[in-house]
Amino acid sequence: MNKSIDGLQRRTTGGRGNASGRSRATTSSVMKRRTTAKKTAAKQLGITDSNAELRAMIAEGEKLERLNKAEKESITEVEDEFENKEAVKEFLSEVKDVDPTDLVEVSQDEKTKGWSKKKKDKKAKIKKPKTGKKKRHIVRWIILLVILGLLIGGGLWLYHYLNDFVNQVTDGGNIVNVLFSDPDTPLEKDENGRTNILVFGTEGYKMDDPNWDGGYLTDSMLMLSIDQETGDMKAVSLPRDLKSSTCTSTGKINEVFWCKYLKVNKKSTDEEKRKYEEEGALALEAVFEQVFGVDIQYHVHANWQALIQIVDALGGIDVVFLYGNQTWDGPETTIVTTDKRGLADGKRNKYHIQFPNGEVVHLNGEQALGVARARNAYGGYGAGNGNFSREYFQQRIIEAIAKKAKNSKLDLAKVMAIKSAVGDNLRTNFKDTEIKTIVKLGTNLDFSGLETISLYDTVDKPRALLTTANINGISYVVPTRGVGNYSDIHTYMKRKLSGEAFTSEMAKVVVLNGTSAYGIAANEKTYLEGKGYIISETGNAPSGLGGFDGVKVYQVTANKPKTAEALLKLYDVDLITELPEALSSYSCDFIVIVGNGFSHGE
Repeated sequence: MNKSIDGLQRRTTGGRGNASGRSRATTSSVMKRRTTAKKTAAKQLGITDSNAELRAMIAEGEKLERLNKAEKESITEVEDEFENKEAVKEFLSEVKDVDPTDLVEVSQDEKTKGWSKKKKDKKAKIKKPKTGKKKRHIVRWIILLVILGLLIGGGLWLYHYLNDFVNQVTDGGNIVNVLFSDPDTPLEKDENGRTNILVFGTEGYKMDDPNWDGGYLTDSMLMLSIDQETGDMKAVSLPRDLKSSTCTSTGKINEVFWCKYLKVNKKSTDEEKRKYEEEGALALEAVFEQVFGVDIQYHVHANWQALIQIVDALGGIDVVFLYGNQTWDGPETTIVTTDKRGLADGKRNKYHIQFPNGEVVHLNGEQALGVARARNAYGGYGAGNGNFSREYFQQRIIEAIAKKAKNSKLDLAKVMAIKSAVGDNLRTNFKDTEIKTIVKLGTNLDFSGLETISLYDTVDKPRALLTTANINGISYVVPTRGVGNYSDIHTYMKRKLSGEAFTSEMAKVVVLNGTSAYGIAANEKTYLEGKGYIISETGNAPSGLGGFDGVKVYQVTANKPKTAEALLKLYDVDLITELPEALSSYSCDFIVIVGNGFSHGE
């Protein structure tokens, strides 16, 4: 033990033992002198019991032990990262096993060169806490040096690790811009104050090495529209078979990105890949803007692996499949199927997914992907609307992931797993200075309020906006108005994205021209549709109801109070509830007659 303490003193007091060059015999002599010193000290203190000597010395040593406790714990925490692990372990072992009685040393006179035998009987005294202070200072320096090394080495590693992630996801950004960005800086918006994000997915498990020749086809496409002020969120998909101008004779929207990115090959540089990625994404953005009549500010490109790994990193997601009039009051995301048995996809008796209705189902990454891709093309049940069902399933899976991510207490392992998935399998055009904004926005949004918009049902519209068609033997999805005619879709999207409460009432408005000028009713129709109103008819006002100044609004039905309030505010006139006989033939909820000199002043 004394040898251990001697070694400990050499580490903590500048190597006094090595500097003196004493031999083992000298060390033995020191041990005898310490024993004598202990006895002398015990006599001075009036200690007669030999065991009492140990107790007194332990009490004195415990003071130092308490003072050094924090330093010992700190060194233990960083031990595994210290370059000379064996030296640290040896040091800690010796400190831990120190007998407090060995802290008793001879007087300063006995520390002179040669340790003369003449001074053998000189009085010993208990060493004051000064030695402990010196030792604590040295221990602190050791800790500081270790931490500094970790900060330099680990910090550089962490910097490169995170910088690579930011560089991949934001197309060339860097972590420095992320750290010093303002989280309150809003994302870019369109003229209606909304941020529109194109989200599209390609097949395969590697971005630049798809599992088959059609791996760059975008079979999953949707636009996520967010009002950053109100938190309103809406998602709307476009089917992969929508007829569109592309580089092929087939001409489907899922080929748009592929037509640009197919230039990538094994010899392509990272710069070339980014160039083609951006070209493909912007081309797809342009088609979405043409179809929806809105501006898109950002795009996100993911593949199968991103979905699988993110879901698995979150520990899976919980959903409930429903059919018909079934309801669910729990927090889980609900997914409506077309079959009372639930959802199954794949060949008969070899379904790769099969889930019942009416109960909570926990999905892992592979299962979530299976639901997102289900369309019963080769068998199964529950996805009776084919590609339309698949688009709907994808929206619901995205909502479930967003809910889980927001509600999960992510530990380091989960964060790193998500980073691995995102960094390798997702690309965007978000700026590095916008990452903090995205994180803050994602934390504040209520994803349970995400509204999924359908273009092929009649729930909130007079008729379906998309239909199927067979052109030259090829199956397509086309606008109900005709190939390339997106006017109804534009009107509908403006209404859905306006954020106004009255749009949910689906009130029908007739606009009539009460002047002798041409085009008044048509211009007002365009204006109102841009505000989100449904204009069912336009024309000239009946004889005797025109020729006035300003505007008149007639309320035909009384069951659309939100629309009535909105029109009252828009035109700043009292609504007329007594309907003239000449207007009784119109089938609508409100009639607007525009008179002479009227202007919205915008």
